[in-house]
Amino acid sequence: MVEAKILKVFQESKLSRMEFAQLLGISNAVMSHLASGRNKASLDLVITLLKHFPKINPEWLILDIGEMYKSDIDNKIVIKQVFSKHIFELKDMNSNMLKKMDSFEKEINDLK
Repeated sequence: MVEAKILKVFQESKLSRMEFAQLLGISNAVMSHLASGRNKASLDLVITLLKHFPKINPEWLILDIGEMYKSDIDNKIVIKQVFSKHIFELKDMNSNMLKKMDSFEKEINDLK
């Protein structure tokens, strides 16, 4: 049951109930409803949880396969993917800044 596993992640997170709910973008009431079984976890909630807790094994959370936490190898892959994404974004930002600088330099030369 995904809801029980979300509660387990909450318990191990060491966050307050309010902090955990805010992190996931849900209300305290929804947290209570998940705990009582009144509400089922949405796919959006599961995805948000996995984004905020990247060490959680999605197969454990969704399919009840394996351990709660990813292995160190899996964690290294996730970290590498995150860093690669940020490096690409920084390179893109740098490229855009260089284009802007060239444009400003051309405008300055045109004004001379």
